[in-house]
Amino acid sequence: MTTSVCRRSVGIDTTRGHMLTEAAHTGIATIAAIPVTPSRRFGTLHSMYASIAAALTVLSSFSVALAAPAARVAGVTPATAALSADEFPEEWFWRIGSAGPAHKAMTGKAPPTLALRGWIGKDAELAPLRQGDLFKTLKGKVIVIDFWATWCGPCRKALPENAQMMKDLGSKGLVVIGVHDSERGSDTMEKVATAAGVEYPLAVDDAGKSAKAWKVGFWPTYAVIDRAGILRAIGLQPQHVRAVAEKLLAEPTPAAGPNLAKPLTNPSLAPTESSTATPPAVPATDSAANKSARIPREMLEGDGTRRGKLAKFDQCPVASDLSPVTAWTNTALAANGGPNAEAAVNPELSLKGLKGKVVLLDFWATWCGPCIAAVPKLNALQRKYAAEGLVVIGVCRPDGGEKMLSTVKAKGIEYAVCIDVKGEVNSAYKVDSYPDYYLIDREGRLRGADINAATLEEAVKLILAEK
Repeated sequence: MTTSVCRRSVGIDTTRGHMLTEAAHTGIATIAAIPVTPSRRFGTLHSMYASIAAALTVLSSFSVALAAPAARVAGVTPATAALSADEFPEEWFWRIGSAGPAHKAMTGKAPPTLALRGWIGKDAELAPLRQGDLFKTLKGKVIVIDFWATWCGPCRKALPENAQMMKDLGSKGLVVIGVHDSERGSDTMEKVATAAGVEYPLAVDDAGKSAKAWKVGFWPTYAVIDRAGILRAIGLQPQHVRAVAEKLLAEPTPAAGPNLAKPLTNPSLAPTESSTATPPAVPATDSAANKSARIPREMLEGDGTRRGKLAKFDQCPVASDLSPVTAWTNTALAANGGPNAEAAVNPELSLKGLKGKVVLLDFWATWCGPCIAAVPKLNALQRKYAAEGLVVIGVCRPDGGEKMLSTVKAKGIEYAVCIDVKGEVNSAYKVDSYPDYYLIDREGRLRGADINAATLEEAVKLILAEK
């Protein structure tokens, strides 16, 4: 599927049928592999280009425009990002030209300032946004910034989705702000937005200062800022913005303190006891907010692609049921902490029945060497933390499952095990290697998907500590 963005045009290469975009830092014209479409006027073109433009419309849905020269940044590499730039899958982003590495370099840092004028929206919502530091005002919210323009087809197409996202998630702490291109089209901004059902605040970029600061190289450019005021993603494709917003909304609101979005550089400006601060939308507590948070990223395995596949689990949903599994063994330990492989009857366990316990799922296989090597460690965890409420469950792959009981006896497995006969549970949890560890809290919520073996005990202790 061809994705669509807008860039300001400067001409067409008739020999290759590509847009020519200007590399502003050198002044040299370079070829960008962006198909041309007549949905954007290119200025006064010679008639010989007309047939080329018409033919190219069949190949692409792109609206084309060129970024402001200041949006071209050279020499920026992803390694400069303060937080991991691969937190979300790379395929969720447009990495076009030099804006791509520039956006990666911005990830994990305080966002640039926004210079805005011509606000449109509800007076009650706009009043606080006009007062000084916008990000300080909105601290505790998850903020989506949409750099857009009325002349940009993909921008207009995404507006109804933005409006629906705001309606669905606004009560959870989401704020959407539309920043319109400074050069043209802002005179119809309100009309276009109203027709799309947009009710969130809109403003016009003041003389292009915001696009310059945010390295906007194409439209729409989406950026998402977390509750602590940190830029977590920029350059997102419209269809992935909601997933990022939902993930960040699931994270706890930071405790009151210095504004992370704008680190203090002048000690004389530090807040005093008499300073008036805007409270977070959702007050931080020692229970509800923290208990809904995924365990720290450093305790989890997987690169950006892998973590992207597990993104829904980062929102700590209720864990998928274990009802498809069979051949339960050692289940008596869930009640008394002791092995029971020889019991005549091993009752089935369920996550509902284990509510109040912390459950560690070990996805394993009888033919998996690392799985077998991990048995002593898992036995030790079960013995050490059973009294605190830990229940370890080994979910065995179907291939080799006929050897499960003999393996339990031969290797001295002391925790409950079962067979995922049809692989349904493996599929539900998106298991991709063995062993894979998943941690479920006392409320039955999945708090860690694909935990690193090296930090497994630390993760267990973290969740057990929540009473």
